[in-house]
Formats: sequence, structure tokens, C-alpha cells
Amino acid sequence: MGKFYFDRRYYTEKALKWVSFESDPHLAATKQAIYGTCVPCITSLYDQLREGKRVLRLGPAGTCWKVVAVVKDEEECLGLIGEFETRFLGERRLRGRFGSGDPDRATRVVVFNAPEKEKERLCEEVAICARHVNPGSEVGFHRGCMELHQELLGDWREWKELQPVKNVAVIPALMTRIKQMLFWEKESG
Repeated sequence: MGKFYFDRRYYTEKALKWVSFESDPHLAATKQAIYGTCVPCITSLYDQLREGKRVLRLGPAGTCWKVVAVVKDEEECLGLIGEFETRFLGERRLRGRFGSGDPDRATRVVVFNAPEKEKERLCEEVAICARHVNPGSEVGFHRGCMELHQELLGDWREWKELQPVKNVAVIPALMTRIKQMLFWEKESG
């Protein structure tokens, strides 16, 4: 029977916005995804916007999927993860994160990274666990980095590998946000 392991900073830095978890005790796939896929993908988006491109190459963002459960608080996040671990994890290799990018939000989310061929099954399993923890929770799936791309490119269900920019007005703010995400610039405020 498999088990989820949490980013050790969770136990020492309670102010974390996001906490990673994975079925590998060293969070190897999480680290590989962040530095091998996510950072290069987000950097590519930034570079394309900086170059003034109006048709963007999505790269990994076009094939990355997330199953997302919206719950009340951190306790429900941990409850959902524990329920999933008990019912469905088995020997599967899965990773995800929980928390919120906005500490003022009234809800928290649990995000599972989903291989494309498994997203529907994983979504059904997460929904079962979420309903067990909070019958009012919402569960669904979407493409990865939807938060970065949706306002710029429109509905994620329509994205193609080469996707035209639909909202040029958001580019300056998005570029600033990307710089902050990648710690290229300190957050203002």
C-alpha cells in the first residue's frame, strides 16, 4: 500500500501558501516537474510575451492536467489526501499540492497532477474522497497553468498547441506576475 509524503517545510514553515505531496518520500517527481518542466514552460511563456508574439506555443502547458478539489480549509485538504491514500493510491505514483495562492481566500484546494489518460478516473476518485470529507466540495479537472493562461488565451477547453492571444491587455500584468512567480522581481505591496 502506497503512502503520500509532504514537503518537509510544511512542518516548520506554517506560512507556506502551497504544500507539495507525493508518493515518493524524496518528492523526486515534484522536483523534476518544477525544474524540468514548469519553470522552463513558464519562462517560455514569458519569453514569447516579451518578444511580442500574438500566437503562443503552449508546449507542456497544453498537455499538463490537474484534478482540483475545492474544500473548506487545510484540515479538509489533509482529510481528502488521507482518504485518497487509503482508498485509491495503492502502488500508483502520484503527486500534487494543497493550499491557496491567496491566503485571504475562504477556501483551499487540493491539486493532483494527472496524466492525460488518467484524468477522468483520477477526477472520479478524488470526487469520492472529497465528498467523504465535505459533501459540498467541488471537484473537476483542467489544463495545467490555467491560472496563467486563461485570461490571456480564453477557455482552456479550446486551447491548441499554437494558440492565439485573445486578450492583449493582460500581458503587462501577466509578465509582472510571472517575474514574481519565478522570483525575478520582488512582490510589491
